[in-house]
Parts: sequence; structure tokens; C-alpha cells
Amino acid sequence: MFLICANSCGSESSTPTAPPPKPSPIPPVVQLNPVNGHSNQANFQLSGSTTGGSTVTVSGGASVATTTANAAGAFTASVPLKPNSQNTLSVTATSPAGLTSSLVTVIVRHDDSRPVLNVLYPNDSVFDTDGDLRVNFAFEYSDSFPGIEIISVTNDRAIGGGLSKGGVDAGANIITAPGASPVIHPESATYNASLDHEFPIGANSVVISVADSAGNVTADTVEIEVAGTEPSFSLVSPSDGDVLTPGFVMRVEFSDVAGRVVQSGLNFIADKPLIGLLSQDGTQSKGAEAGETFGHAFSITEGSLLSTAEMNMDSYAFPGGETTIVAQVFDLAGNPSEADTVTVTAPDPYHSILVVNSIAQAGAQGHTIPLGFTSFEPFGGLQFSLNFDASVMSVDSISSQGRAPSSPFYEASGEGKLDIVMVDLAGDPIPSGSGVVLHVYASINATAASQVMALTLTDVQVANEAGDPINVVTRDGFIEVQR
Repeated sequence: MFLICANSCGSESSTPTAPPPKPSPIPPVVQLNPVNGHSNQANFQLSGSTTGGSTVTVSGGASVATTTANAAGAFTASVPLKPNSQNTLSVTATSPAGLTSSLVTVIVRHDDSRPVLNVLYPNDSVFDTDGDLRVNFAFEYSDSFPGIEIISVTNDRAIGGGLSKGGVDAGANIITAPGASPVIHPESATYNASLDHEFPIGANSVVISVADSAGNVTADTVEIEVAGTEPSFSLVSPSDGDVLTPGFVMRVEFSDVAGRVVQSGLNFIADKPLIGLLSQDGTQSKGAEAGETFGHAFSITEGSLLSTAEMNMDSYAFPGGETTIVAQVFDLAGNPSEADTVTVTAPDPYHSILVVNSIAQAGAQGHTIPLGFTSFEPFGGLQFSLNFDASVMSVDSISSQGRAPSSPFYEASGEGKLDIVMVDLAGDPIPSGSGVVLHVYASINATAASQVMALTLTDVQVANEAGDPINVVTRDGFIEVQR
């Protein structure tokens, strides 16, 4: 009998395993970065990636160019181009192992000829050719190959007040700006400045340029003198000697055929402060210091040919006496109209103390009751009483606001009366002006019925800086209690 073993019996040795076959070398692959198919450079920079250390060869240009990819595989070859011709460039890479990639081709057209530009207008003597007093452009252009890609018109000064006002900043392309409406044809372009893109009066340096796909640029500079485009303006009222009583309406008329006048272009300056008056609904018109414009106080009504702006003196007051007002308008380009000057008389205004009306819910705590004071001269101090229905409201505290002394004195009785004294202990006067000077904080009875509760002012005494008494008008108010 024989013993048969799969391996040698009594031995741990085995037949040696053959090593795995080595992988076949892989040829490199060339990947080119995106290129502009047009160039005006004699040596074109062609870049891409392939196997690290490979030799990259580019043929098809004026001569063969070679370069070596870095360890990461990136390469850039400087390829001489055949001038003003189409260059079909063939790119291969040979790896350190001697393997060569597949052929990759790219077409680059060399063009170093500048486009032709002919500016028809504006010219050095005429900025407007169609009679609308607005700058307009017209120019022709041509290019043998590959064609016009960029058209630009710039000015050395902002037009229409610059981008912040809806215009165009100095040096920015005018015809691509928002609101521009150029007419572009394959070989010509025209543009008429819009009302929002008015040119400033005086010297303007306009640069018109065209560029082709290869980057060749042709430019022409035109120096123009803009004149006669300022807005017209007339101060309709007041006239010299008018008295600015409450309800008086200041009115102006203006027009600008070449541009546009907006609120910020209204310029009215007085030699005395204009005080915006506080109203009992809590709103207050914005005034202006002497020498500052109060154009914001006017409301504009635009017309097709003539626009108007009006300001009602119901919400404003000048100190008593003569006031000189200088008025004019500026368009968006900053072009000024002629100015009108008038001297008017403001009657001695009434100083006043008022209650600002408010709404409170029954049961409200810390409800705010604003008290306002309008004065046209500094005051030494004032005192008064605020009267209310004690079954509806009780006073918690008061605080000063604005120009009032920081620590007003007060005493509240249980009979619906709040006595207040305002005087600066350091002896400083209460400045002139109009606005809220006190906040009264009150609680509303939780059982109070829906009603309008009167808040009345009594026992008012006001003194000027010298301590002399001053007459003051009082304006009672109310709280509307809601449930």
C-alpha cells in the first residue's frame, strides 16, 4: 500500500509563487487651459497640464516650442505665432518613460492690426447736433479680423452727478451704464445723453475707443465745451416785502430741457434759522439752521415743460423780523440756475406749549404723554400745570427730553393735577427751537371706559433770560382710552 500526499510528506516547503506582471506604462494626457482664440502677442503663452516631468512640444506656429512640465504636471509654453495669420497649434507630451500623448490641437489667430475709428461727433466745436442741448455721439469703426468686441465712451468728469445719483462716474463707460440707450450697429454706433446723464457745463474730455478680440485698441479724444444747458428758475412767491404769515405758500418754477432737477437740487438758504414746528399728532417738520438749505421742505410737482415746488409755512416759522432768502436750483449734473434773492418779514411768532395726543389701553402702565415746547428765543424757565381726570389716569414720573433742563421739578396731586417747573439750576437758558421737551409717564385705570380724556394746560408762566414774563399759547390735548 502506498501513501499519497498532495505536498511533500513530512515537509513544510512549497512551490514558489510567480511575481505579478508589471503594469504597462500609461502614455501622458495633455489638457489645455481655456484660451482666447485671438492674440496680438508675437509669443503666445499656452498653458495646461500633463504627466509631471514630461516634455511638451508645440508645433504649427512660426517655429516649434518646447517646455518641460513641473513635478505637478503644469506647463506653460511660449509659442511664436505666424504674424496676422491663423495658427493651428498641435501639442504633444512625451513622458520620462518615453511615451507620447495623443495630439491636441488649438487654433489661435494672430492679429496686431488696430481697428479703424472715425468719430463723426461730438467735435471740438459742437457738442449737440440735434438741438436738444444734450451731448450726443456718433462714430464709425471697422476691423479686418476678428471684429470689434468692446466699445467704450468715457468722460473725465462725472455725468448726471455720478453713479450715486443715477448718473455715470468719471472714467466709467457711459454707453453701458444703466439707463443708457446706445444704438449699436456692426460698423457704427450712436448715443444721445439722457436727462439723467446730463454733462456738466464747461470743459469735458471725452474718450471714444474700440477694441477687437485680439486686444488691439484705437481711441480718439474729443474736447468739448458744454454751455447753455443750465436749468431755468423763477421764485414766484414770496416777493420782496411779503409777510410770511401762517398758511403762506412759497412757490418756485423751474425747468431743465437738458437734464433733471430733483429734491436734492432745490437750494434755499436764509440768513435766519427756519424752525420746523411740532404738531399735536407728534410729527415735526425738519427745519434748517441759518445758512443751511431748506430745500427738503418743498414738494415738487413735475410738469412736461415746467415743474413747480411749494412749501407751506403752516409747518414752519422764521424768527420775527426781516429774513433774506437766496433761492436757486441745481440739476443732477450740478449745473446751477441763476439765483433769486428776496427779503421778507416774519411776524413775531407765538411761543407755544402743547400736549401731543396719544392712545392708551385701559390698564396700561408707563404710558408716555409727550409735551412739546416751541420758542423763538432762549427762555430762562417756565412752569405750568397739566390737568387730567384722576379716576382715569395717575402720574408715575416725568423725564426731560431734547433741549429741556435735565431735572425738571414736578408734583402730582391726587386730584388730577401735575405741577411742573423747568429751570436750569446752573443758570443756562432753555434754547430756542421746537420739539418734545418732557415725557409724562402715566398709568391708566384698568376699569376705565373707552373715552377721550382731555389733558389741559393751565397756570402757564414763562420768563425770558432777563426774567421778564413772556406770552405763550397753550394747546390742550387728549388721551384716547381704548379697551
